[in-house]
Amino acid sequence: MTTLGPLLALALLAAPKPPATQASQLVDATLVVPNLALDIRYATENNFTGQKLYDAARCLLRPQVAQSLAKAQAWLEPKGYRLKVFDCYRPFSVQKRMWEVKPVPGLVAPPSKGGSNHNRGAAVDLTLISRDGSEVEMPTDYDDFSKAARMSSTLPSKAAQRHRAMLQEAMVRAGFKPLYMEWWHFDADNPLQYKTLDLPLSQK
Repeated sequence: MTTLGPLLALALLAAPKPPATQASQLVDATLVVPNLALDIRYATENNFTGQKLYDAARCLLRPQVAQSLAKAQAWLEPKGYRLKVFDCYRPFSVQKRMWEVKPVPGLVAPPSKGGSNHNRGAAVDLTLISRDGSEVEMPTDYDDFSKAARMSSTLPSKAAQRHRAMLQEAMVRAGFKPLYMEWWHFDADNPLQYKTLDLPLSQK
């Protein structure tokens, strides 16, 4: 049996570890956020494209982003509410397909300019539901491109505005930033620290 020389042993200890795979950079948010509800619209035809774009109905996020989402959920539950997500990580190839359907900056992030923070696993689209899973009134349906969908719109009912404000407070307290055009969209803190990914949702 041979033994390693001292110099070789030190070199092996100092050698950098292989980088993590891209898939391992994402986690299933349902394993991190208790009682998180899913309605992943792009895994169905019930979305603005009318096409099924995802190969699995899953909410994958960067680990730190999932932890922040858990904080928002924890703040809401004592108040009788919880979160339901419409979209989390989105493959970059899907972003290109969305742009082909609706090439409108401000509504769909242009792939030529880096795409969406969804492509980085650093954004989430979501809504409030009651703790027992019942729907609550919100300003509009998901992916509504009308003025009523804007974060500060006064067009929705008072109840919808209250629920929108509660969702926003929960997410901002957890470190997310709202998007002016869409009441349901929130970006993680410093999303550009993450690289764009193009992995199928079923891969992880």
